Amino acid sequence: MYEMIRLDTQDIVNITMKQIAGIFKMEPLELRFVNDFRGEQYLLTNDKLHLSNQQYWAKVMDCVFDNHVRPFLMCEVLYFLRNEFMESDIKLKFSYDFADGMNGLATATAEVCFNDSPELQPAEIAELIDFALALQDKNWFEELTAKYKQLTA
Repeated sequence: MYEMIRLDTQDIVNITMKQIAGIFKMEPLELRFVNDFRGEQYLLTNDKLHLSNQQYWAKVMDCVFDNHVRPFLMCEVLYFLRNEFMESDIKLKFSYDFADGMNGLATATAEVCFNDSPELQPAEIAELIDFALALQDKNWFEELTAKYKQLTA
């Protein structure tokens, strides 16, 4: 079974700011979406540009620090989200609407999916059975035992 979280633009900005501060040990002043997509013109459709995980090389943000500005690529934003949501699959999208000119509206969204029932090997399940016995958790023991029998039958 998969659990999914949807992140909007502000969520992504907040996580990115937090991760930048933690990783770079510098407090960012501002994150700005970039609108210079000369290399990605072929992706422009009806004044709209959509970037996804496949455009991992695209520059999507500028981070303003006290004494310099550093560009961030799509792959770096994905890295920050993966740091925040370990063991997840993330589909990140940046969308730009240039209908009103080059200072168009930029939005970001992400779908973060977690597999809350990972596939365990029989040896791993056997270890968990021992742990369930030590905890005297009858329900978990029975659940694990049934899964172990299913995998080894």
